[in-house]
Amino acid sequence: MSVYLDNNRLAPVDPQVREAMAPLLEAPYGELHALHKAGAKSRAAYLEAMEKLYAAIHAPENGDIFVTSGRAENLSTLLMGVYLSQILTGRKSDIILSRRASPAELEAARLIESQGGRVSYLPLNGEGVVEPDTLLDYLTPRTALVSIPMVDEEGGIVQPIAELARVCRRYEVPFHTDATHAMGKIPVDVQEMEVDLLSLSSEPLHAPAGVGAIYLRDDVELMPMIFGARSHFERYRAGPLNLSGLVGLGKALELASDALDFEMEDVRERRDRLEEALTAIEGVRSPIPWALRIPNTLWLTVEGIESELLLYELDRNGIQAYSYTVEPFGYWKGTPLCDVLGLDPSLRHTTVGFALSRMNTDEEIDETIRVFTESVEYLREFSSRSPKESA
Repeated sequence: MSVYLDNNRLAPVDPQVREAMAPLLEAPYGELHALHKAGAKSRAAYLEAMEKLYAAIHAPENGDIFVTSGRAENLSTLLMGVYLSQILTGRKSDIILSRRASPAELEAARLIESQGGRVSYLPLNGEGVVEPDTLLDYLTPRTALVSIPMVDEEGGIVQPIAELARVCRRYEVPFHTDATHAMGKIPVDVQEMEVDLLSLSSEPLHAPAGVGAIYLRDDVELMPMIFGARSHFERYRAGPLNLSGLVGLGKALELASDALDFEMEDVRERRDRLEEALTAIEGVRSPIPWALRIPNTLWLTVEGIESELLLYELDRNGIQAYSYTVEPFGYWKGTPLCDVLGLDPSLRHTTVGFALSRMNTDEEIDETIRVFTESVEYLREFSSRSPKESA
């Protein structure tokens, strides 16, 4: 049996999403601006998909949503747009990010800093949460943007976005949150949270990779990064639209919204059963409080075993998990979650994560428990010290 539990980074495409996309891939569809039947067909598909995006995040009609190629473009567009329109012009001088900012944000931040801009990185408390009072300490009249992810991709930690947004609103500073890893896991409502900007991406939503979107409140300015707009829907991002991908994203968001109760109850129940079994093993801990995590994510430290060895052993036996301390291309340059949580530095390279989806079954959870237990026992045979001796 093969069990896929890396759904926070890339979830398999839902068959219903493929079915929704099929007509656009199999039959002639015209360019959105074209004044013929094929163009009208495309415009109808576009409008239907956009309605689903608006509904998924409860966006008001006067807010704007534009389609992108995904998370990296979302974050790069936001940060570089703010730099060009606010910092380079001297209107503002700094941007505030989380200490757990994504690689796209970190790379954009380095470029901004190299050009004379200022980027501050908010510290998190011992549970991995940005506290509103901490944000307040960092805000100045020169702050151009605050950007905090709604959910930590690795550990599944949920941030108090509504409270953080209120702090920024009080001081008239635009606030952005990346909801990529919150969509379909917890409720997302841009009006209730009062965020100025929100972005999302398709990868964890059982939709094809490479599609995303950015929401802007009606009074928010954003400079486009791709020029050549010919119509209203292109004013923030010109160029050919990935219409089949957008239709897939819209369908995936619709399915995720419909399955939200299942995600928050049934998927959480499977995750909790997995957590209870694995943390019963000596030296295996779940350091993030249960109440702070999205329902599908379990992040563990496994004392005495290197993450890479454990991932290989799990994969060899059919279980596909993840660890951000093991990246084939070494791209992760952010602050390790172990450091944020104040864990013993010796645990930094012992982490492993499991991100479930609504497609995972009880039988797969049983198999994961069995394989993980046997893998830990097997690998510890090669360790010179037991967890008790390491303590």
